[in-house]
Order: sequence, then C-alpha cells, then structure tokens
Amino acid sequence: MTPIPSGTVTFLFTDVEGSTRRWEEHQAAMKDAMARHDEIVRTSIESEDGAVFTTVGDEFCSAFSSPHRALAAAIQVQLLLNAEAWGDVAPFRVRMALHSGNADERDGDYFGPPLNRCARLLSIGNGGQILTSATTAHLLLAELPVDVRLDDLGAHELKDLDRPEHVFQVVHPAIPSEFPALRSSGPARTAADLLAEGRRAHGAQQWDLAYKSLSAAGEAIELDSEDLQRLGETAYWTGRADEALANKEKAFGKLVHEGKTQAAALTALDLAFLYKYRLSDAVSKAWLARAEGLVAEAVGTEAYGYLLRWKSVYAFESEGEPEKALSLADEVIACGIELGNRSIEALGLMDKGRFLVAMGRVEEGMALVDESMVAAVSGELDPDATGRNYCNMLAVCEQVADYQRAAEWSDAAEAWCSQHSESAYPGICRIFRAELKWLRGDWAAATGDLHRAIEELTGFTPIIGAAFYQIGQVKLRSGELESAEELFRSAHEHGFTPLPGMAALRLAEGNAEAAEQLLLDAIVRNPLPLDRAKYLPVLIDTELALGNLTESRTFLAELEKSAELCHSSAMRAEAADRRAAVATLEGHPGEALRELHTAIEGWTGLQMPYEAAQSRLRLGAAHQASGNSAAASMEIESANATLARLGAAGLA
Repeated sequence: MTPIPSGTVTFLFTDVEGSTRRWEEHQAAMKDAMARHDEIVRTSIESEDGAVFTTVGDEFCSAFSSPHRALAAAIQVQLLLNAEAWGDVAPFRVRMALHSGNADERDGDYFGPPLNRCARLLSIGNGGQILTSATTAHLLLAELPVDVRLDDLGAHELKDLDRPEHVFQVVHPAIPSEFPALRSSGPARTAADLLAEGRRAHGAQQWDLAYKSLSAAGEAIELDSEDLQRLGETAYWTGRADEALANKEKAFGKLVHEGKTQAAALTALDLAFLYKYRLSDAVSKAWLARAEGLVAEAVGTEAYGYLLRWKSVYAFESEGEPEKALSLADEVIACGIELGNRSIEALGLMDKGRFLVAMGRVEEGMALVDESMVAAVSGELDPDATGRNYCNMLAVCEQVADYQRAAEWSDAAEAWCSQHSESAYPGICRIFRAELKWLRGDWAAATGDLHRAIEELTGFTPIIGAAFYQIGQVKLRSGELESAEELFRSAHEHGFTPLPGMAALRLAEGNAEAAEQLLLDAIVRNPLPLDRAKYLPVLIDTELALGNLTESRTFLAELEKSAELCHSSAMRAEAADRRAAVATLEGHPGEALRELHTAIEGWTGLQMPYEAAQSRLRLGAAHQASGNSAAASMEIESANATLARLGAAGLA
C-alpha cells in the first residue's frame, strides 16, 4: 500500500454519476459493476503511486505527491471505464476533480480547506468529465502531456466557499470532451464587478465583503497600488495579519514607483506599526526609517503628522522619555488642527491623555481621553483612528481601575465594534471589554470573547498573551487552579507578564512565600505608582497570610493613596476590604465590620458580584466571630448563592 504523501498534495476525487437510481433499478448488475469500478479506480491510482485515503459509498478520495501522476491516474481510470461493457447499468460515467494544496494529515487521513475545495469542484462536474482547479492547472501546464490540453471553463462560484474557483477541463483524444454546463450556481463575476463591489464595501467599512471581493479580483488581475492598499487594510481588519503585511508591502513598492510619496510614507508607517506589535523590532525600525526618508521634506502633511505620532508613542513606550513624548503629542495635536484632520488631532489628544495618566496626572489626562472619545463616538474619525481610540481608552481605564468610566464608554465602543466584528482592532478591544464582562459576572461571554480575540489576533503575540491571562483570571476565580496556571504560563510564553494573577494562584495554593517573591519583584521593576497599584491588593493579602502586619499597613497606605489619585471606586473598595482584613488580624471586629460594609457597597455599585461575594464571606466570618450567627448566615448564604450562579466555589 502506498504511504500517503505530505506537504503539497494533489487530491483526486471521483464519484459515480447517477448511482442511486441505478442501484434501485438494477441491484444485481450494479453490485458487479461497482466491484469492477472499484478495482479499476484503486488499481489506476496505486499504479501512479497514489494513495486512497477515504472511500464513501461510490466516491474515492486519493492523494498524490505529483499533480502529473494524479492526472495520469485520472485519465487511465476514464480510459478503462470507457472500454468496459456495462450492460444494464450503461452508461456508467464517473466524474473527477483534481486540486492541489497543503492539508493537515492525521492518522492516515486529511483535513482542511483543500479537501473542501476539491469536493465542491467534484460536485459541479458531469459524469466522464475531469476538472482541475486553477492551482493544479498551473502546476500541470509546466509539463503537460503532448496529447492532453486544459480547456478554460472560467471562474465559478462553489457552494459554501468564499472564493470562486477558476475551473479547467482535462481534454484527451480518447475521452469524450462535450458535456453539459457545469452544475455551479453560475459563472463568477468578472474582475471589474468584483473590484467595484470591493471598493464600495471598503468605503462603507464592510470589511469582510471588501476582503472577499478584492482578493477574488486579485486572483484574476493585477491590482493597482490603491486596490492593494484597500486589500491590505481589509485583510488587517478581518484578522489576516500576514496577508495585510504582504499586500501593504506590494502597495508600497508600487506607490514608490508611481511617485506617490505621501501615500508611500503612510503605508510605510502602517507597516512599522504592524511589525512593532508583532515584536519584529528591527523590521519595524527599517520601515520607520523608510517613512522618515520619504517625508523629510514634507513638513505639515498628513504623513508628517502620523510620523510625529509614531515618534511620540515610541518615546513613551520604548525610550522611557515621558516629557519628550508629551512635547511630541502636542505637535501631533497642532498638526492635526492645522490640517483640519480630526483623526490626527484626536490620536494626539488620546496619546497625551494616556501619557499624563501613566505619569500620575490622572485627572488632567482622563479629561483629554474623554475629549478624544467624544470625537470617536461622533463619527468624526477614520476607522483606524476610531479603533485605536477605543482601544486606548479601555486600556487607560483598566490601568486606573476606572471601571465605571470604561462601562460608560463601553456601549459606544460595543456599537462601533459590532460593525466591524471580523476586525483585528475589535479583537484587541474585545480583550478589554471581556475584562469588564467577567468583572461584572458574565464569565461565559467573557471567555468566549477572549477565545475569539486569540483567533483574530494571530501574530500579535503580547496581545494574545493578555487574552490568555484574562481567561486564566476567570479560571482562578472558578477554582480551576490547574487550568489557571496553564493559561498564565501561556500568557507568559506570549510575552505578557501574568501578574498579579500568578501570585494570587500561588496564594490560593498556600504558597504565600512564592506569591510574595513574585509581587515584590514586580513592584521593584514597576516604580511608577499606577504601575504598582494593580499588584497591591494581592500583595497585602500575601503579607497578611505571612503575618507581616507592618508590611501590610505600608502597602495598604500606598493602595489608599493610589485610589485617591485615580478617583477609583474599585481601588477604594479594595482598600476598604483590606483595611477590614488588617483590623480583623489586629482584633478590632467592629472596625472590620464597618470596612466590609463599605467594600460591599462599593462592589455592588460597580456591579462586580464576585468581589462583593468575597467581601460578604469575610463579613459573615466577622459576624460569626462576634457571635451574631443570624447575620453571619445571611451574608454567607447570599455570597454562596452569587458564587454558585457564577460557577465558583462558596463557603461550606
């Protein structure tokens, strides 16, 4: 038996036309006919080193390492079938399809899109006809047998497949060549039709339709620079990062050749950003240098404004120079105003706002964030600027634990993102919005969003790591500690530091020493107050578990200061809960009760049921310790009901 090939494989599928009717009318004759058919097909395939990997009824599915051997087998089958005397079951005709591609091979079988395409191609053929896809035809034309030709039957729509197929018929002098029209839903639209549709869909921000139409047109004709840019943009918005890069690079080359300097510079900057967020720093810097060279003499242009924005972001995120970043952000804003370009202006406002927040000037920074968001909500910005603004707003709100502000803007973000449901930016937005969902108790929806984001953001490594981390947080809260650890490790492998989640996991496992080491190292490496703030609640819990009251009070004071700096209701609730824990350890039950009531009120106002339930459990324990068993039972029962609804373990 021939081993099944791997790598680029040519598939040959065959199917008997009208076999069901023949079985009903001539059962005995069909039994003999099918036995002979099977022998002819299998022997012919194996004689050309093909491997039969599946048979379904009267259909054979086979694979070849060579398209020419697959073609030879198909022709041989048709010649032998035509030479047979079929008696009552005549005419006995078999349709065939050839398609080449890379498919997944597992346990002697194949899976993947190439098989679907071959099966759909087979379904539109006629008995006695051999069809090939454009891919296989291209491979065959390099060395076609002298007595064989390929007739072009045009592009056809195939059921359930996004991309039409350019179909060819194998013509051999000893095989019939006249057949009825193919059984497709109809010839595919012309390249001109597809281009027109793609351009309209792109203008309407219907990214999925635009991608399908433009990519289909690109298979038939060579796209110009503008259509390559459109295709690159739609590929990006539909989560196809590799295709986005390839098409933008092609567009750049054409734009330079055409002398369209500013458009080329903008494309180079797009490529610099894409490679930056794929952690390809050297390639990113090369594209940035290319963009700088193109706009060196173009001060006051749109390309110059976006170049300034790149330098501003780079100064803050990569060079660690916040004052330089702020100064450049002001230049970006001024450039946007001068050009009348609201997208550049709003991006500058958002960047300046988030820089100020990170520097501790929270109130001043959040005012700019809100101002930028007004422009996004009102539809004043282009899609890219809108997506970046939403994403950055959610990230800033997460940084300062301002979940109320995030929720207020979230409806607007949800409405915008829902129009671009297949896009990469909504993939990033989805991570931050998922955090809001699980904090508010919708764990299933949050996990679903995060898994989808991972699929959408292939290639954006650290961002995928953030998604793994958020799923790990949900698993940790549900008590699935092994799953949480696996997800936190996946986050770390993707370049995302899984803290404070991993430390909370260690604490849940009873290893407070390990949790402390992780968190102390983290706050040393993150000296800015807002960067440290997210570690403090778990660090306080850890120090309390170790009996370190002095350290607990020190970190609690820092958490309280951060809460006031950020005007964060969530941080205030965290601080109240930890003050109760300190009071309990110091033997002040009355103070603990008051602080826990404050914490629960805060969590309830923020609609954060898990945190409220945890504070209620501690309130129940405090009531129990003070002898108030009725109040204790009420709080514990309420907390357990909430945790059961969420899918988390309660208190027995």
